Amino acid sequence: MPEYSSVTGLKNVKFAPLKKAGKFFVPTEILDYEFAINMKVETETSTEKQYADDKLVDLAVSTGSTKLDIEMRDLPMEILSKLLGIEQDENGLYLFKKNIIPPWVAMTFQGPKANGKSRHVGLVKGRFSLPGDEWKTKQDKTDFQTIKLSAEFVDREQDDVFKIVADEDGEKFDIDHFYKAVFGDAYQNKQDTEENVSADLGK
Repeated sequence: MPEYSSVTGLKNVKFAPLKKAGKFFVPTEILDYEFAINMKVETETSTEKQYADDKLVDLAVSTGSTKLDIEMRDLPMEILSKLLGIEQDENGLYLFKKNIIPPWVAMTFQGPKANGKSRHVGLVKGRFSLPGDEWKTKQDKTDFQTIKLSAEFVDREQDDVFKIVADEDGEKFDIDHFYKAVFGDAYQNKQDTEENVSADLGK
């Protein structure tokens, strides 16, 4: 039986742009991000009530999209461009065009718990919107500027799943199964690459 323990942190954010492969969108590569500050995830739900004989007799609950807001220390343009579909020209300049269409992405993050274990959460298909910029002149006291992104996630076509959760203190927890469920072959490819690099370093 899992232990009851509150989430106390946020770390290990990963993004994966999706591409169309046949009828479905699948992850292409996994981008690691280490400097998330806070995050809010909220899934829209609506409840319809039916009354009969002067009393409530039934409830119909429907689930909508999942909205995400994340604040980060910074986000390099190399990652931001892949999340938002921003082009880079031959001179290394990032071109924000009027007709930008952000690609579909999947993402995961980890919430450490008070008992030393973690909860892992995956959102499987969504789009980020262009962030605003906020700049402030430097004063006597340093005021760190952060970046804030918003996204909206939906269910994926192949299995109607929109969110995947795994607790490390659960009986059948397996981190590989979790990441494969979210990122598919892109996770296996990343593991193979890391293993090859480790092998080369040992030579």
